Amino acid sequence: PTTRTGSTIAVIGSGPAGLAAADLLNKAGHTVTVYERSDRVGGLLMYGVPTMKLSKDVVQRRVNLLEAEGIKFVTNAHVGVSVSATDILEQNKIVLLTTGACSPRILGIPGENAEGIHFAMDYLQPVTKNYLDKNANGSEQAEANLSAAGKHVVVIGGGDTGVDCMAYAVRQGAKSITTFHRRPRPPDERP
Repeated sequence: PTTRTGSTIAVIGSGPAGLAAADLLNKAGHTVTVYERSDRVGGLLMYGVPTMKLSKDVVQRRVNLLEAEGIKFVTNAHVGVSVSATDILEQNKIVLLTTGACSPRILGIPGENAEGIHFAMDYLQPVTKNYLDKNANGSEQAEANLSAAGKHVVVIGGGDTGVDCMAYAVRQGAKSITTFHRRPRPPDERP
């Protein structure tokens, strides 16, 4: 922007909503700082969507453009834990909360807390982070903390996130994959 308003705005969370808000607020002339609890900016775009669907180079290129336009990014900043929420509130005219994509949907079914049951983001995020860390260091991809290799995998949910889990399980060498979802099976042939 050619002129600044003098207003400082904090955006908590650097996922799609946080990045979009930061971009628009910066273009309006405000001074924007984005706080991200992870070690990389992008939130769900960086760690939730697998690299096979969204190249992290694309996300990083956009972050670099936003940074060049004047937006400040603070990583490893878990607001309320490692960064004082009170300080952020005192230092900014507005604080925008753009968090929450990592919260699982609790099904309330027997056994959902059993050993071997994992929520999607608890599986997808470490696998993607591990992949990014290994590639950044120039070495081969190491095994993720949660590996489907040689296991029979059941995925509950057939949306994008469920499909992402299945794709990673295939890549990790799952013995079999079964999926359940609440929608009726589509017809074998479509008009």
